[in-house]
Amino acid sequence: MTSAERMVMVAARSEALLVDFVIVFVIRWGLKWLGVDYLYFQPILDQVAPPLSFEDFRYTASALFWGTMFFSCGMPEVILAGVWFAYSVICLSTLGKTLGMHHAGVILRNSEGSKPSVFQIIVRQLLVPISSIAWLGFIPAGFTPHAETFHDLVSRTYVAFAPKSRTAESDTY
Repeated sequence: MTSAERMVMVAARSEALLVDFVIVFVIRWGLKWLGVDYLYFQPILDQVAPPLSFEDFRYTASALFWGTMFFSCGMPEVILAGVWFAYSVICLSTLGKTLGMHHAGVILRNSEGSKPSVFQIIVRQLLVPISSIAWLGFIPAGFTPHAETFHDLVSRTYVAFAPKSRTAESDTY
């Protein structure tokens, strides 16, 4: 893979992730509409008052790592992560790609180039949060043949460009 192809792959994966985030938040709003929003719990940060002790900073670290998901939606990050996990496993196991990946023109493949097994997909999706810690899991994408990330390497999968479907319209000018 050339460096230009690698950059296009990173851009396509980023685009897919953005679209998938929007879809997951729409699902979250649907859950709120159904009344599941009562699963919300009050952040401990509201109960912390000066003077601060060393123990109080663990909540600050939690807010830094997970706060964007938690505070922007009002739902515990565990439940939002569960929605994300269910959405991605269902889409990847049935379609081989999420709706964001479809939009970006990429597809998930196993090391043999075929559709990955459900087990590979579950392992991959369980490792995504580990890859996301300080983006360290994405460093291998700059050095591996198919721009694989940590969760791709462990689950023996990779993201590839989806073959474009040819239509009669594209053959005529």
